Formats: sequence, C-alpha cells, structure tokens
Amino acid sequence: MLFDVFRKKLFGNGFEKILKYIAVCALVFFGLRMAEVNIQIAHYIKYLMSGTFTAGIMWHSLSSDNSAELSGIVMLPFKKQSFTFSYIGAYGIYTIITKSALLISIISAVSAPTMIEIIGMTVCTLNGILVASAVYAMKKYRIVGFIWAAASAAVIFTEYALILLSVNLILSLFVLISANPYNFINNFSSNKAIKNSCNHSVWKYLFRYMSSHKNYLINSAAMWAFGIILPTFIKEIDGSAFLPMGFAILSINTPLCVLISADRSLREAIHFLPSGTQMFCLPYFSFIAVNNIIAYTFYLVSFGLQTGTAEPKNIVLAVIFALLGALGSVFMEMKFPLTSYKTESDLWHHPRKYIVPAALMLIAGAVCII
Repeated sequence: MLFDVFRKKLFGNGFEKILKYIAVCALVFFGLRMAEVNIQIAHYIKYLMSGTFTAGIMWHSLSSDNSAELSGIVMLPFKKQSFTFSYIGAYGIYTIITKSALLISIISAVSAPTMIEIIGMTVCTLNGILVASAVYAMKKYRIVGFIWAAASAAVIFTEYALILLSVNLILSLFVLISANPYNFINNFSSNKAIKNSCNHSVWKYLFRYMSSHKNYLINSAAMWAFGIILPTFIKEIDGSAFLPMGFAILSINTPLCVLISADRSLREAIHFLPSGTQMFCLPYFSFIAVNNIIAYTFYLVSFGLQTGTAEPKNIVLAVIFALLGALGSVFMEMKFPLTSYKTESDLWHHPRKYIVPAALMLIAGAVCII
C-alpha cells in the first residue's frame, strides 16, 4: 500500500512515464550503435560509473525536502520496515529507470558488455541504491557510513568484486531493516531558528537558503574546485586562445540557477507581491554573478599558474561572462520556470540548464575566433 502511494507520486497512475523513459533509452542505445561509436572501457570503470552515479542520484533524492510529502503518512500507523522499503523501493526504481538506465544504455552502446559485465553493472547499480539509502539512514553514524561507502567503491577494483558487492547488498539490507523511518524525513525550513530582523534583505534569504541546503553549497564548492582543474584540459587544446570556453563551462551551476523553480512558495510570492519581480531579480542576479566571478577567479588564477600567462583582457571577459550568465539564468527562471518535476534530482538534471551555457559557449567561440 505504501509503495503504491510513493509510486503514484513519482510515476503517476499509468505506465506512460515508464514507457517514455524506456523508449528514450532504446533510442539512445540503437542510435549510438548505428553510429558505430566504439570506446574501450574497462569493466571496473563500467562498474564504478553505474554504482557511483546511481548512489549520487539516490542520495540527492533522499536529501530533498520531503516533509510536506511524508508528514501526513507518518501520522498513520505503519510498520517500520514496510515504510523504509516502500520509500526506498519507489525512489530506487525511479532513479534506475529515469537516470541509471540511460547511463547504462550509453555505456553498453559504445562498449558492448559481456554477460559478466551486465551482471556486474546490475549489482553495482543495486549497491548504489541500497548503500546510499543505508548510509543516509545512519544519521548518528554518518562518518562510519561514508567510510563504508568508500570501501564499497574500492572493492570494485579487486579480483572478487562481484562476490564482495553481493555480500555488501545483504549487509545494506540488514542496516535498512533496523533503520528508523523518521531519518528519511527532511525539513530544511525548521533546521535553524531564524532571528527576527528589521533589515529585510533578499541576500539574507539567499544565504539562509544556501546554508540550510548543504548540497547547494557542496555543488558550488565543487564548481570552484573544477575551475582549478579545468585549465589542465584547456591548455592542452591551444593555450589561452580557448580560455573563454572555460567561462561557459563553469556557468553550469545548477542549484543556483533553479532557486525559483525549486521553491514554489517563493515563485508565487514574487509574482503576487507588488514590485516583487524587481525587488528579487536584481539581488538574485547579483548573487549568481558573484558566484560566477568566484569560480572564474579560481579558474584564471589556476590558468595563470599553469601557463605563466596573465592578460588583463581575461579579467574583463570573466566579468562580462559572469554578468551574461547571471542575466540568462534569471531570465530563464522568471520566464520559463520548471514546474513539472517529481524530485529535486529531476529539477537539477532538466535539459533547460544547458541553454544558457550553450549560448555562452557560442559567444566564447566567437571570442576565440576574433
């Protein structure tokens, strides 16, 4: 019964959504096969990609704000194991069908797997679902859980990977059997007491929102770290001639660019309150622009240290691209907000996030030619 509740929330009443994703996977698979794209991929890389990707998506789904969804359910009598496995089962199947299946289709199309590799990717995908769920349920022992997850990934490189990962599945099931269902309920709005202040500021709201959603901060920090690494690849192409391409790549900061779509009450308030659009958009634009400039600063400093070149025009280009990226992101959020998503992971992985970076890539290409 509980499984049906969660399943209908994610997939709807029929099977149309499931069939749509299956059709997309089949189209991608046969399209790549017909294009004769062949890449040699080691079996342990296939295992690692399918397992870690699935675990990341599953963790993201479990860590989203679900208090409104679950508050009514937990008020009713339920069995602990029934709730846990219904919730994890529904979200696990959703993750596999909508996300992992597409990745596995691409891997299988470009590097035809053997039967043992198919079994291995299946086992690793299931490990991604169950281990991520088990670690998430271990809130008081999260450090131990992270060590366990790291060990699970390291096992992939051993000779007895499939045997050990199969045992790992059984271990994660035992952890989930004893898990507290309330550990899966998140309510970010009540995590911290907010002090009353007579100085109302959109910047304060944005900082509080970011601080209460740790995955937003982690994603931003990851983009800054990627900005340090990116020059290693850019300089291999043609030095500073292709440096503007990095600005377009680093503009893909998904969570910051979907804040309005992620918070339906905020979206309603912006359109309902007098001058709400003007009062929110300028600080929001500035917030994204500052975040872009921080990422670009790491990028330029790293590029300068690795190549020994530092041109003033690159600083000017960084500011221009940061402003253009922020302007495009705010425009897309105000004019084309995302509303038809089931989980926060769907929101983060929506194809719309590539529109602004693609436009910036075209501009960067023009700059490179000039």
